[in-house]
Amino acid sequence: MTDESIEGFCPQCNRMSALEVRAEAHATAPQQLFDQLDASEDGLRGARYKIAFCPQCKAVFLHVSAKSEPSEIPYEAMLYPTIGRRGIPGLPEPARRTYSSAQSCFETGNYEPCVLMCRKCLEAMCVFLGVEEGTLASRLRQLRDSGRIEARLYSWAEGLRLVGNDAAHDLHLCISKQDALDSLDFVEAILLYAFALDQRFREFSDRRRQTRQGEALGPSNKAMQSDAPSAHR
Repeated sequence: MTDESIEGFCPQCNRMSALEVRAEAHATAPQQLFDQLDASEDGLRGARYKIAFCPQCKAVFLHVSAKSEPSEIPYEAMLYPTIGRRGIPGLPEPARRTYSSAQSCFETGNYEPCVLMCRKCLEAMCVFLGVEEGTLASRLRQLRDSGRIEARLYSWAEGLRLVGNDAAHDLHLCISKQDALDSLDFVEAILLYAFALDQRFREFSDRRRQTRQGEALGPSNKAMQSDAPSAHR
């Protein structure tokens, strides 16, 4: 029993609360935290797990935190309860931060900021892919025209850009929960493609090429060995 508390969103109370920490333990950090690591960091130190309860409804929470090596940057996550979204490996820090903010906004029922953060994720993607000049609309077109993103992903990104614009400029617009959820789903797919799946496919292709080369060399080596003169003949 401790007097410590952590800030968290209670889905049952539908509000942020100072969650009361009742127990803690130290162990290896979960993959969920490693997936958030910036590329410049080597790893994570031992993680601290906390079991906490909402002071109002007594809902239970499992929180984990750890510091990176060598910079000791703090990373944390609520392991339970969660909306169940996957981490996206390989995200650069600006994209990871804005994507995490979009998720947090959705979890706390802030649907307008959620779609704004989804739009900001597109900005981070454009910068990472080397297109920094012009409006977001023109940069997305450049990515499509150059083949960096394909037509369907472009249409999703364009839809996210438009709903983000509406949220930013239309004072009478009310962003619904479904619109925010769809925005999260679409931006997750776009970020997965831009930062994770493309790299994984290249690695997959390299492995397959190496496997085929190994298979091609196998029979020829056997043939050379069978044709070689034997010392016992």
